[in-house]
Amino acid sequence: MSHGAKINISVEYPPTGDKLEDHAADRNETVGALKTRVLTAFSLKEGVDDKGQLLTFVLFHGRVPLVDPGVTTGSVAGDTGHIKLELERERHFFYYMKHKIVSPTASATGAQIKAMIKAVDPSFDLTHVLIEEGQGGHEDQAINDNQTVSLEVDATHPAKHFFSKPPTTFGAG
Repeated sequence: MSHGAKINISVEYPPTGDKLEDHAADRNETVGALKTRVLTAFSLKEGVDDKGQLLTFVLFHGRVPLVDPGVTTGSVAGDTGHIKLELERERHFFYYMKHKIVSPTASATGAQIKAMIKAVDPSFDLTHVLIEEGQGGHEDQAINDNQTVSLEVDATHPAKHFFSKPPTTFGAG
């Protein structure tokens, strides 16, 4: 069991091949602080670029996005003394209640979105109806399990917000 004060951290940014190696990182460093260091080292900035594209980045440990900036690198590493991370441009995400959920794909079906929600909120009931909140004067819309929804986020496509409600049966009784 390796719970010393230091940890080896390796971060790669695949689009450019940039790598950051820190062989004496503090296990108590937060993911938010590490992300700031990584963005600086790779000369990257978050915000809206000159083309109107929203640029945000997320660190991944395997296929798991590290979205809580307050988590320590030591808790991510667990009992190991080394973690390997990848930095990716965050383009596909949505919100469910208070949760920001990163998607590995640009679109997903209602059933896939429900599965992603269940992964972060175990109390989510998969039998509930998924509702996309209306934006810009549009009404809320029920999303069927087999319906595909774009999760692309940029200057012209704001992040989607979802909520759920129990299925209703009209005319019963």
